[in-house]
Amino acid sequence: MFRGGRRRGQNFGILLLGMQMMNFGFDKIPPVTLISIIGQVAIFLGFGDLDRWFGSVRDVCISTHLVVSQRQWSRLLLGTLVHASDMHLYFNMVSLLWKGSMLERKFRSPYFAYMLAVFTFLSSGLLVALNWLMATVFDDYSYNLTCAVGFSGVIFALKVLTVHYSPRGLHYALGFIPVPSRYIYWLELGLIQIIYPNASFTGHLAGILVGVLYIKGPLKMIMDGFMSPEPSYTYTQGTTNRQPTGRGYTTGRGSERMYEDYTGGLSEEEQIRRATRQSQQENFRPNGEERLYPDLDDLRRRRADRYT
Repeated sequence: MFRGGRRRGQNFGILLLGMQMMNFGFDKIPPVTLISIIGQVAIFLGFGDLDRWFGSVRDVCISTHLVVSQRQWSRLLLGTLVHASDMHLYFNMVSLLWKGSMLERKFRSPYFAYMLAVFTFLSSGLLVALNWLMATVFDDYSYNLTCAVGFSGVIFALKVLTVHYSPRGLHYALGFIPVPSRYIYWLELGLIQIIYPNASFTGHLAGILVGVLYIKGPLKMIMDGFMSPEPSYTYTQGTTNRQPTGRGYTTGRGSERMYEDYTGGLSEEEQIRRATRQSQQENFRPNGEERLYPDLDDLRRRRADRYT
């Protein structure tokens, strides 16, 4: 998230984004991730009547004063979809391209769309709450007047999840600073603030807190109570997996292959039953012939039972 006005007419970042998407392969981008990127680009460019809904940064930016005191609740959504500049849009959307593609394949498109919606409102709501807390603690009302825009809060929440579901190892903050994966988003939170002082610290922190609440807190259990993710297998190949972040790149170095069977909140007993069913299915070929068993007597007995 950034504070400040939107600068149009400088669309070099959009050209870079288009090149990144072409290199990635449009056919390889899952639908929810693709629609999210195209939609935010369209909002930035003001296609159709979008300007009437979104207007300028000042019309939609998120601040504690405007949301709480003025009760302009729509800013919690609109403010996350507007970006201050083409490069602000570029960094966020390239990061969404990689993180969204990974997580959407893992959780499947319906649940990922649900996740994006929840993370959007929660990160905006926590931004408002954190600014109010800062104003109270430091007795400085200017925190309540701070106005921020951008998808960075949601990006940081997705960052927490991608790190959590990736192999443990060293990641590289901003492309060159090695750090253990579990600390990467905390380090980037500080580095981004140092390099880009106009970035919204509380907006990024709010996103991290949302991600932590999902992987370690009650958020996942609450969300799964309304919609559960479909079990899926995630496959990652290669010793180096470069993932752009909100303002740089990280490199996750793990095993060459990673298979993740997402349990979707199943209990241990349910997981055992599901594993048993999968094992039974894998022991038979589609044409009805059985695969080789170590116990040949058992194999013959099974075949005899089948044809009697």
